[in-house]
Amino acid sequence: MSFLPGPAQTAAICLSAVLPLLLLCYARIAAIRGAGRRFRLGCLSVIALFVIACIALPGQRHLDDVVGGLFLLATAMMLCYVLFSLLAWGFTLTLLTALVQAGRPLTAEQWAAAYMQGGDLGTFAHNRLKLLIGSGMVTTADSKLTPTAKGLAVARLVKLVRVLTGLG
Repeated sequence: MSFLPGPAQTAAICLSAVLPLLLLCYARIAAIRGAGRRFRLGCLSVIALFVIACIALPGQRHLDDVVGGLFLLATAMMLCYVLFSLLAWGFTLTLLTALVQAGRPLTAEQWAAAYMQGGDLGTFAHNRLKLLIGSGMVTTADSKLTPTAKGLAVARLVKLVRVLTGLG
């Protein structure tokens, strides 16, 4: 009994590592607009490459190897989707980056206005604020909010990854 992955599973593992790289490449193509469209195109690309690999790889095809490869690839796509969606549409991180972009301490109302571009977040914003304060990314002093060193580092990392993936 062999515990090594079959050819299709090996191809799926390799394509799982390729998916984030493909998303980085697609971020540089101006014709592909929208984070959702870019992600769907990346998933369709790795699925097409998996089908090609299953056809082109030499040797006999076993159904369990192909199905196992599909499950591995689907798992990688779900993991990438979670990380990609947090970067593309993450509300809490977007609030943090709005505070960092202000470059100065803000009141909660000024922060909400900076995030909503003039609107009011109300109770929902205060809930997100509690999460950021609780995680040590933001502190309060004299009724003003300031990002901590940890918050600045996270915001810069998020900005870097968003730029690299074409999300910001």
